[in-house]
Amino acid sequence: MKHLILGYGYCGYYLARHLLNQQQSVTAISRHLDSAYALEGLAHISHDIATPFIWEDADTIIYYLIPPAGDNDHDLGLQKFLTHSHLQASQVIYFGSSGVYGDHQGAWVDELSVCHITSKRQQRRLDAENQWVTFCQKHHIPLTLLRIAGIYGPHRLPLQAAREQIPIINPQVSPYTNHIYVENLAEISVALTQIKSSGIYNIADGNPTTFGVLQQLVAQLLELAPPSLETFEQAWERASPMKKEFLSASKRLSIQSLKTKLQSSLHLTPLADAVKLSLKSQGLLS
Repeated sequence: MKHLILGYGYCGYYLARHLLNQQQSVTAISRHLDSAYALEGLAHISHDIATPFIWEDADTIIYYLIPPAGDNDHDLGLQKFLTHSHLQASQVIYFGSSGVYGDHQGAWVDELSVCHITSKRQQRRLDAENQWVTFCQKHHIPLTLLRIAGIYGPHRLPLQAAREQIPIINPQVSPYTNHIYVENLAEISVALTQIKSSGIYNIADGNPTTFGVLQQLVAQLLELAPPSLETFEQAWERASPMKKEFLSASKRLSIQSLKTKLQSSLHLTPLADAVKLSLKSQGLLS
């Protein structure tokens, strides 16, 4: 079995490392190979997916990690890629976003929940899912859609916010948010291929938090002063457009489907432990 990673960056690195540790054959596709993501045994092909791509080995699992770009309602880059490329595979894993659900006012959300689309970014993500569904149905390839929560790990923690003591929203009035440790994301992705599971899966740690919890944990572990609390309105006033989109999409991701499918092979690192491991990886904790 071969593994092809389309869009090789932060998440792709952890995925490739996990696969290589299992003695798998891994090829990664990206425009350039960042030296920070180089791995012994990894085959890398420099390629821009804006141009046609040919992969004819059907004994391959394809992982697509490229987020939609632009300001359209559709993922035009993916559309062009799928239209002009020739791909053979035994399974496709699409790394999507739980952002497609939109705002559920803090309610629990499973894979059958309605998608309340309120932004072009959410619409592009949903369009990308639909494009992969159409492509895989046409070519009779099993498809697994991952609706992934906020990814964190080494070099993906709110260190600057913790050091600058940026205020966080009072937990009593804060929306909910969801997380997944990048190492767990890689492990789950591979586990789903090993049981040949298709369908849609929410990918999170199953323990939603309020906004600011990651920052609090970082501050606590680094023995920094804790952040002060502010109102939702104060946070909204200084938030970027993307942060406002997150703040206005309160939901709690249910991972019951994932638990049922993977059972004992599902291992989730508790948030505090994963943050500690990430800080140690960066040399910030002994």
